[in-house]
Amino acid sequence: MKSFVATFLLSLAIARGATLVVTNTIADTLALSQAGDTLLLVGPRTFSERVIVTKSVRLLGTNSPVLDGGSFGTPLTIAATNAEVRGLTIRNSGADLTTFDSAVMILSNNATVAECRIENDAFGIYIRGASNCRLAGNQIIGADQQPPSKRGNGIHLWKTRGNAIVANHIRAKRDGMYFSFADANLIAHNDVRETRFGIHYMYSHANRLLSNSLTANAVGATLMFSRDSLVQGNIVLANRRHGMLFKQLDRSSVVGNIISGHNRGLFIQQATQNRFEGNTIATNDIGVYMSNCSEQNVFVGNRFISNTDQVWQPSDEVAAGRLASNKFFEKNRGNIWSDYTGADRNHDGIGDTPYHETDVFGYILERHPDARALALSPAVSLLRKGEELMPLLDSPGVTDLFPVMNPSRSRGNETHSFAAESQSLLTSAVTKTRK
Repeated sequence: MKSFVATFLLSLAIARGATLVVTNTIADTLALSQAGDTLLLVGPRTFSERVIVTKSVRLLGTNSPVLDGGSFGTPLTIAATNAEVRGLTIRNSGADLTTFDSAVMILSNNATVAECRIENDAFGIYIRGASNCRLAGNQIIGADQQPPSKRGNGIHLWKTRGNAIVANHIRAKRDGMYFSFADANLIAHNDVRETRFGIHYMYSHANRLLSNSLTANAVGATLMFSRDSLVQGNIVLANRRHGMLFKQLDRSSVVGNIISGHNRGLFIQQATQNRFEGNTIATNDIGVYMSNCSEQNVFVGNRFISNTDQVWQPSDEVAAGRLASNKFFEKNRGNIWSDYTGADRNHDGIGDTPYHETDVFGYILERHPDARALALSPAVSLLRKGEELMPLLDSPGVTDLFPVMNPSRSRGNETHSFAAESQSLLTSAVTKTRK
């Protein structure tokens, strides 16, 4: 199979331009090449040099060639438009983060880095001031023994737009991906684990985060000071602190994500005019933590399953009435709540009584946090059922006037189904973490 792929890639390269087999050094062959040529690197040879690509050529590896930077500087710099690098192992860059030591530094537009393996402690692939680049199918591996503060980011973007970052696997870097002033990027089908922040961006707008897997990081994704993002279809499991952190994220859509097994599933701070729809938020200590004047957000069609606290907001903000501008229903449709004990006597799929997240037990938790250990006990379920029939507190907490009944399940086995679903999510998280 590998020989077939190599033959196919070689025939494709020949069709595009001259093919030069690298027999001495990459730099020597580059000097002889012209725009549109392909430089064929045949492994398992190791090329010990630092290469600057100044022509629109392709570096194509077959049989696992290695580019070794000798633990100094940047092994590969792309400084020409339309250059492509594919099928190389790139290792041993320098480790000076202040000079942006990287395995691959991209300085020109329309570059492609694909199917490469990167092994270093500095930045993996750094796009600096270039746009419309493609990073696809790369493996970027850091050193487990180094503290995160001394590692570079796996993929780092600065002052750029219109890039496609697809199907990369990143492990043991500082941040898996870091974006600064990076707009309109596609970030899809990547797998990031064992980092500080799996995906981290600031001052970056109109990005699309689609179907990424973020597992065993400190935080799955951190989006800050940004707007007009689409965060859809991501699987965010068993990160050590938060699933997703949104600080001053505005006018964005968070749709169809699975967020399970965290201290706080969604940590939302000073975020406004966002839409949270169709997400599964399950088995977190706090499902949604919302503070610091987060306003005009809409939560609809989400599944809140077996979180110790489904939604939490500081009491001083609740008392000031700021929670009222965040809505947990829209057009007679709300969310599914696993601790909702109401009935649906007319079988329209909507609970007959409102769901109140802040109840007697919430009041107790605020004053005695250790009581959280009892949150899923039968006694608390009974307390909440009594609260719905005869409210004891007039609290301004989260209210869903149209709680959605769990579809396709009868009331008789719904509690068991929620428990089974929660266990399935946690089992999936553990399986992914051990891979």
